[in-house]
Amino acid sequence: MTHLSFPQLSGKSVNLRELSMDDATTIVILISYEISKYLYEVPHPYKLDDALNFIKSSYKNFSLRNGITFGIEYKNTLESNWPLAGTIGIKDIDYVNNKANVGYWIGKQYQDKGIATESVKLVINYAFDVLKLEEISAYVFPDNNPSIRVLEKNGFVKITAEVKEYNHISNSYRNSLIYIIKNKSNKFH
Repeated sequence: MTHLSFPQLSGKSVNLRELSMDDATTIVILISYEISKYLYEVPHPYKLDDALNFIKSSYKNFSLRNGITFGIEYKNTLESNWPLAGTIGIKDIDYVNNKANVGYWIGKQYQDKGIATESVKLVINYAFDVLKLEEISAYVFPDNNPSIRVLEKNGFVKITAEVKEYNHISNSYRNSLIYIIKNKSNKFH
């Protein structure tokens, strides 16, 4: 296996790039309770060690080729540098069945700016065009209406099954809706 260089994806208002350890402090600030309550097994308060471990695990997943986690930089800002607005990842990549999951979060102050919608579009195009995946799924809590809208805007369709999983953080079961999108252009490759 050859060494993979980390992809850089750029859109109209976002850049997607590899996370750095320097992002840990910003991640801690961005993951408020309002954000963590919609993420599976993300603690609140989110501490610096949690962020550092998340970034380290993103490096490991990339080196094992089973996940790619991008830092989302928002370009439309007055500062000269583009601040981290959230993260998005292609997770649980299964090259045998050509499937994966997508997960993302955007800091509260960056919501309602189209950042998540554009980031999901960039990642889905990368997964289909470069990784040659055929299906991407997303798990979302039923009350996370903004995330559901992002998925639907990007062509994801809700499937009828729901997943009920035990969440160790809340010590309770939570239902998730499953959304999928299939790669229509990969049928004859």
